[in-house]
Amino acid sequence: MTNLPLSSFWQRLRWYHGVVFYIAINLISGGRLASQAYLDSVGRPPFMPPDWAFAPIWIVLQLLMVWAGFHLLQKMQSSKRYATLFWLYVALWSCFSMFSWFYFGLHSPILGFLTTFGMFAINAVNLWLGYQEPDKRYALLLTPLMVWLTLASAVSGWQLLYTPDEFFATAPLLK
Repeated sequence: MTNLPLSSFWQRLRWYHGVVFYIAINLISGGRLASQAYLDSVGRPPFMPPDWAFAPIWIVLQLLMVWAGFHLLQKMQSSKRYATLFWLYVALWSCFSMFSWFYFGLHSPILGFLTTFGMFAINAVNLWLGYQEPDKRYALLLTPLMVWLTLASAVSGWQLLYTPDEFFATAPLLK
């Protein structure tokens, strides 16, 4: 293997690398744990979107996230801020990949809320830093995620308040 500079390595990424990443992250994220039966048993907030909406919305958001990542990686050498954005991007995907395991796998609305709100906070910083760059495409691609995470944080907060947490063995905070 040749000794390529890091920026040259990122420039060689192609669309199919994004497809491989998309498939891999979805395999490890535990999305298959999502259960309508669990949600029906614990209750849903009245403002929660219908079940059928989640798959298409998340597919679009994940594709935009992958596209944002490609854009970010190809700009890595142009600003010191991009290294910070890169680690925020990694943290964003980490939270995404943990949510289903925490909420549906462990039946923990506490961990589900912390993960969702973590994504919200990380993406807020991503947008704040990203919109300060001359090339704002990275931030623009993550803006729809922020809209969704605003609603998701409200849904997750409702679940935190009104759903028992089996993992921490706690009753709902509100009845």
